[in-house]
Formats: sequence, structure tokens, C-alpha cells
Amino acid sequence: MRTSTKSNVRTKPLFEDKLGEIRKDIASAMIGRTVSLLADAKTIARGMVAGVMVEAGMPKVVVNGHSYDLGRVLTVTTGLN
Repeated sequence: MRTSTKSNVRTKPLFEDKLGEIRKDIASAMIGRTVSLLADAKTIARGMVAGVMVEAGMPKVVVNGHSYDLGRVLTVTTGLN
């Protein structure tokens, strides 16, 4: 039985587009919230998400004047606790 791989080629970009939109929505939902994030290998930074920027198609949160990948976010809270 033969199976076609053409459908996989067509759905992968669509899946990646959807995933990118979900990441942008998640980043946007963090605006105004306080986050703890891994600033570098030894430093955890904390601050309010001031905005979102997109670099190379990937959203980044702006905290304390610096942009960070979403994967660096450790916690999200609703205030300046």
C-alpha cells in the first residue's frame, strides 16, 4: 500500500503558521503582567512585560528594556508581587 507524503508537505507550513500565531497570542497576553525569566545562564530577572516584538518571525517579550524569547519565561503573575 502506498501512502502519499504530499499532504504532509502542505500541512507543515500551515501548522507552523498556526503555532507562530499561538506564540504571538501568548506573548501578547503577558503584556502588563510580571514575569520571572532566565536573563542568562546565572541570572533570573523579574519585571513587567512592556510589550512584544517579533524577531525572525518569533515573538519576544520586552522586560526592563530588553527582549527575551518566550522559552526564557519561568513564571507569570498578575501584579508586582
